[in-house]
Amino acid sequence: MNPAVPSYRAGLYAAFPLIAYFFSWYYNGQMIPLLAVTSMVLMVWGALVWWPRLGEGLAWPRGFLPIFMLLWLLWFGLTLFWSGSPYTSWFYFWVLGALPLTFLISVMIPAPVAEQAWVWFWRGILLSAWILSGMALWQYYHWMGQGVGLSGLRPYGPLLDTNSFAAWLNLLFFPILAVYLIDDEKRGTRFGALQLNMAGLFYLTTLTVILLAFFSTNSRGGLLAWICTMPFVFWGFGRRPGGWARMAVITAVALISFSLLGYPQGYDLLGHLAPGFITHNISTVSRGLMWVATWHMFLSHPWLGTGLGSYFLNYPAYRLPGELASAGTYAHNDYLEYLAEGGLINLGVLLGFAATLMYALYRLLYRAGKVLQVPDERRLQALGLVLGVFAVTGHALGNFIFYNLPLSLLSGLFLARAWRFYGVQTETAPLLPRIGINHGFIAQALLVLAVVAASWNLAADGATFALLSENGWLNRLIPNANQRAVLLLKAADVLTLVRPLATQPHVYLANTYLSLAERGKQPDIAQRRSLVKAALSQYRQSLVGIPQQSGVWNSIGTLYLEQGALLGLDKAQQDRLALLAWRKGLAINPESVGLRNKIAQLAYVDQGHIGEGIAFLSAGLQRPLFSYPRSNLQMEIALTQWRAGEKRATEATLLQLLRANPAYTPAVSWLQSIHRQTAKEAAIAH
Repeated sequence: MNPAVPSYRAGLYAAFPLIAYFFSWYYNGQMIPLLAVTSMVLMVWGALVWWPRLGEGLAWPRGFLPIFMLLWLLWFGLTLFWSGSPYTSWFYFWVLGALPLTFLISVMIPAPVAEQAWVWFWRGILLSAWILSGMALWQYYHWMGQGVGLSGLRPYGPLLDTNSFAAWLNLLFFPILAVYLIDDEKRGTRFGALQLNMAGLFYLTTLTVILLAFFSTNSRGGLLAWICTMPFVFWGFGRRPGGWARMAVITAVALISFSLLGYPQGYDLLGHLAPGFITHNISTVSRGLMWVATWHMFLSHPWLGTGLGSYFLNYPAYRLPGELASAGTYAHNDYLEYLAEGGLINLGVLLGFAATLMYALYRLLYRAGKVLQVPDERRLQALGLVLGVFAVTGHALGNFIFYNLPLSLLSGLFLARAWRFYGVQTETAPLLPRIGINHGFIAQALLVLAVVAASWNLAADGATFALLSENGWLNRLIPNANQRAVLLLKAADVLTLVRPLATQPHVYLANTYLSLAERGKQPDIAQRRSLVKAALSQYRQSLVGIPQQSGVWNSIGTLYLEQGALLGLDKAQQDRLALLAWRKGLAINPESVGLRNKIAQLAYVDQGHIGEGIAFLSAGLQRPLFSYPRSNLQMEIALTQWRAGEKRATEATLLQLLRANPAYTPAVSWLQSIHRQTAKEAAIAH
C-alpha cells in the first residue's frame, strides 16, 4: 500500500459500501428508513473519498464513462424540479441514482487504497452470495414442505419479486465465475490433475450454490439473460489454456442444478419458453398490456415525463381492461418506464448506459490485449464484472431491475471496478482552478452542505415512515394510547415544518383536526370552524408533494359535504365542491368504487336521476377491476336499483355478480332474502 495513504482508509472505503449494500436488501420501495440509512452511508463514504480530491483542486479521471455517469446523476437531480410527484421522485432519485453515484465515488478512490479496499469488499460480496443463495434454497424447500403449489414455489430472497431476485443472482454469478476461471488457470497444472486447490474449490462450490438458487427461482427472464450472457463467457474464457474443459464443468454444474431444482416443478420452465405459451400466458399478456399503457403514458408527457418513480401513481388512469395480473407498481420494462417517467432524454441515458456496456465488452474481448496492453488477469476480471452488469441490463427489458436498490448499487460498484482495469488511467489537471475556485475549502464546504441537507431530508422521511406509517413499535414503548396520540401529533407538526413536501404528516394532522371538530359537536362554532379550515389546509398541503392521491381528494370532498356549512357555504356550493374533489380523485384512480358511488349518489340519485346514476355506476364496470372491487361495484348498482324500486333489475344484477364471484356472501344473503320475501308475498296473495 502507498505509505502516503493511511492503512485504516482501505477498511473504511470497503466498510461503507458494504454497510450500504446490506442495508439496501429489504428496502423494496417501502421501508423508507432503510433507504435513508443506505443513502446517508453512501454520502458519508462519498464525502470521505471526495474531500481530499476537492482540497487538491479536483483532478478528474479521463475518459467518457466518468463524465457520462456524472451527467446521468445530474440529470436525475434536475428531474426533481419538474416532476409531477416531487416527493416520490426524491426517493427514486436515490434508488436509480445509486448506480452513477457509487460509480463516481469508487473511481475517485486512489488506486493503491482502492486495491486493498476491494479485497475486503469482495469478501463481503462472496458472503452475500452465500447468504442470498441460502435464503433462496431455504425458501424453496421450506415452502415445498408446506405444500405450496408449483406456481408459488419460486423464492424471492429479501426482495418482493422473484425475477428481480434472479437478476441479482446473475449479477453475482458472472464476476465470481470469472474469478474462479482465472484462479483455476493460475494453478499451472493440466486441468483435471489430481491436485487440490482450496481457493478454486471454494469458488466452484460458491458457483454451484448460486446456480442451485438461481434455478430455484424458475425465472424465464433470468434464464434468458443468463443464456444470452454465457456466449461472451465462452468467447472470453474458452480460448484460454484448458478453458473449454473448465467451461464444460460449469455447463455440467448448471445442467445438474437445473435438473435438481426443476424436477419438483416438472421442468415447466422449458414449457414457459415455448412461443405458444408466451403468447397466451397471462403474465406475458399482462406485460404487453402494461407496455401499451406505459406508451400511452409517455405520449401524454412526451418531453420530460411524469417524474422519477411516479409510474404507480399514474398507471391506474392508463390501465387497460384486460390487465388484471399486476399490482401496477412497475412497468416490468425499465426502458419503457424510464421513457414514461423521464421522457426521451431519460430513455437515451439508459440506452447510452447499455451501449457503454457493449463497447466495454468489445474492448475487453477484442482490443484490450492488443491496444490497451491490459494484463490478462485484470482484463478477465473486468470482463466478469461487466458481464454481470450486462446480464441485468438485458433482463431489464422484461422486468424491473434498476428499481431494486441493491441491484442498482452493486451495478455501479462492479462497473467502477471494471473501468479501473479497461478505462483510461490518467487524470486531468485540477479543474477547480480553471473555473476560478482557487481555494478547495469552498468546494469542500459545498459538499458538506449538500450532504447535511440531503441527510436532513432523508432522516425526516425515515422518521415520517417510522412514526406515522409503521408505528406499531410505539405500542410497546408507550402503552398509554393518549400519550402516543400526543406524541404523534407533535411529531407530525414538527415534520410538516422540517419536511414540507412529506404528505403523511399533513394528512395525519388533517385527520386529527377533523376528528376534533366532529368530536361531541362542540358548541364553540368559531373553534370548530378553525379546526375544519386547518384540516382543509393540511389536506391541500399534502397534495403538493404527491398530487395523485385519490384518497386525499376523497377526504376533501367529504369535508366540503359534511362541514361546508362551517366554511360559510350553502348546500349548492357544498355539493359542487364535493363533486369537483371526488371527480379529481376518480380521474386519478378510475378503479375507485367508493368515489364512483359517491359521485353517482350525489350528482344523480339524490337529484332524482336514478337512470343516469345507474348508468354512471355501470360505466365503472368497463374499467379494469379486480374481482372483489368489481363485486362491490355491482352491489352498489343493485342497491341503487332496489331503492328505485327496480326489483327485477336488482335480481339480475345480483345473479350476474354471483356468476362471476359465487363466494360474495352479501349478495348471496340478499338474494336469499329477496326470494324468501317473494315467496311470502305469493303465499299471502293465495
